[in-house]
Amino acid sequence: VQPALKLWKKHYKVDGQVTQHLSPFEQNIVSPLIKHFPENTMKRAIKFVTEAGAGLGLGVFVYYWSEWKFADLAYHHRP
Repeated sequence: VQPALKLWKKHYKVDGQVTQHLSPFEQNIVSPLIKHFPENTMKRAIKFVTEAGAGLGLGVFVYYWSEWKFADLAYHHRP
């Protein structure tokens, strides 16, 4: 290690021996998912609406307009 990096970084030679391990009982796998579920769901919903909202809105608008126009053309000749 260069002398300038000694203040910022400790370098340990890796020889393949495990010096620390984490017990499976100490790992939090599910709890962060449950703990932050409402915030993550809102972030994903807002992101989805901002990306796909315009296209979906246009599709819904065209669907209802075409249904109205079809009914209008089907019955416009009637008194």
